[in-house]
Amino acid sequence: MKIQTQARLLVASIVVVPLFVIVSQITYRQFLSDDVVSALPVYNDVSTQLEKYISPEQWDSISRNVIRFRQFGDIAIFRNDFLVLYSEIADFSPDVFVSWENILPLMENQRTIFTSIGLEENHGYIFVQIKNQSIKDRLLPFFLHALIGIILIVISAIFGIIMSIIITQNITRSVKVLENATRRIAEGDLDINVEAKGSNEIISLTNSLNKMRDALKEDDRRRSRFIMGITHDLKTPLALIKGYAEAIEDGIAEDTASRTNAAEIITAKADQLEDMINDLIDYVRMETGVWRSQLQHVNLSVFLQNLIKQLNMDVELLHHKFIHNTDLPEIISIPLDEKLAIRAFENLIHNAVRHTPNGSIISLEAVQNKNTAEITISDNGPGLDDDDIPRIFEMFYRGSSSRREQGMGLGLAVVKWVVDYHGWSISASSEKGNGTSFTIRIPLS
Repeated sequence: MKIQTQARLLVASIVVVPLFVIVSQITYRQFLSDDVVSALPVYNDVSTQLEKYISPEQWDSISRNVIRFRQFGDIAIFRNDFLVLYSEIADFSPDVFVSWENILPLMENQRTIFTSIGLEENHGYIFVQIKNQSIKDRLLPFFLHALIGIILIVISAIFGIIMSIIITQNITRSVKVLENATRRIAEGDLDINVEAKGSNEIISLTNSLNKMRDALKEDDRRRSRFIMGITHDLKTPLALIKGYAEAIEDGIAEDTASRTNAAEIITAKADQLEDMINDLIDYVRMETGVWRSQLQHVNLSVFLQNLIKQLNMDVELLHHKFIHNTDLPEIISIPLDEKLAIRAFENLIHNAVRHTPNGSIISLEAVQNKNTAEITISDNGPGLDDDDIPRIFEMFYRGSSSRREQGMGLGLAVVKWVVDYHGWSISASSEKGNGTSFTIRIPLS
C-alpha cells in the first residue's frame, strides 16, 4: 500500500469518523426538534375553543415555552384558575374548570411537570405535562446514539494509533535499509544489492538506488577500461621512442643514415603520441562537459562550403582524392557549435584517410530529405566487418581492419558525442571491399 494511501486512511480515522459522529448527533437532535415543533396544533385549528380566552400571540408564546417539554408526553394547558384551555389528556376537556382534586390522582400514578407561563401582567398560565413513559425510557435512544458515537471515536482512535505505528515502522525500517545501503555505496561497495520491502514509493526508491549503483559500477568499469586503454595505447609509441633514443645514445646507430632513420622514427612516433594525447584531451573535455557552449544559428550551406575548402586541402595533402556535392537550400539555418562540428567532420574524414590506401576517393554529400538534412561521408576503402559496425562508436574500440593503425579508438567516440550534443543522429554502413559510409541526419524543424 502506498504511503499516501496509508496517510489518507489515517486522516480518515482521525477526522472523518469523529465528524460523522458529530453530524449524526446534530441530525438526531434536529429530528427530535422537528418532532416537537409539529406537536402543538396551530392557533387556527383550536381557535373555536381558545379565542374567547387567549389570542394568537399568546398561543404562540405558550407553544414556544412548552416546546422543550413536548417530547416527553401529552400536554394539558390550564389557566391559573384551572380552566382547561387545551388538553391532550383524556381526563381533561377544554373549556371546563377542574379542581386540584381532579389532578391529584393523576400525580399519584404518573409523573407530572408543572410550569408557569407569564403572558401578561395579570394572566398567568400553568400547564401540566403528563408523562406517558419515564424520562429514562425517552432518553434511552439518545444515550444509545451517544454511546455508539463514543464507540466509533474510540475505534477511530485505536485505528489511527495502529495505522500510525504501522506507517512509522514501515518507513523507519525502509529508511534504515536505504541509509545503510547508501553508506556502503558511498564507501565504494558497489556489489551490494539493495532490497527494501514496504510501500510502492519505498520500492520505487530502492529500484532507483539499484539503478544508480549499477550505473556507478558501469562507470567504474568504464573508467578502468579508459585507464587501461590509455596505458596500452600510449606505451607503444613511448616504447619505440625510448628504444630508438637508447640506440642513438648507446652508439648502436653508428652511421649517419641509421641515426637519421632513428630520429625520423622518433619524430613520427612523437607526432603520433601528440595526436593521441590531443584526442584524449578532446574526449575528456567533451565527457566532462568542459567544452559545452551556447549553440548559435548558422547557415548550414555556408558552413559546409567552408568546411569543404579546409578538408579538401587535408585530403589532397595525404594523397587522396576528395569529391563533394552539396544540394541544400541556402536558407537553411541550424543551431550549431562550429568548433565541435568541425572537429566531428575532421575526425570522420581523417578516419577515412587513415584506413584507406593512397589514391582512394573520399566523398562528402549533403542533401535535404523532407525535414532532415543528410550529410554522408564515404570512402572506397576495404570496408568493415559486420561485427565491427555495432561497436564502432565505442570508446577505445578499433575494428579488426584497423588494429595495426595508429590511434586510440577515440575519434569516432568524439564524433558520436558531438552528434548527440547537437541532437542529431549518426549511422554507419559498410560492405567488405567496397568502402564505408557515415551518415549524419540533422532535423530542420
